[in-house]
Amino acid sequence: MPGARERQYARYQTEQTNGKVAIEKLLKTSPLTKSQEQWLFSLSLNHHWSSRVKLKIIRLARTISDLENQTNISDEAIKEAIQLRSGSLF
Repeated sequence: MPGARERQYARYQTEQTNGKVAIEKLLKTSPLTKSQEQWLFSLSLNHHWSSRVKLKIIRLARTISDLENQTNISDEAIKEAIQLRSGSLF
């Protein structure tokens, strides 16, 4: 089973990590679902998050999903990323 680093290399075809790849490339290779987008948008309004905070949460959620051997970014990974970035909101 490939590790997170190998999955990132296969996804981006270069030695880039989720934390350093251009956000456009990250979202192209790992798009959020409409419900995930709406949920993050709603949370960002309620908690006054900047775009930078939302992007960091998406990057962290992608890494968490990689560690869990998931192809797509899961809702659970987003929740965990939010908890790690912001303290427990759930």
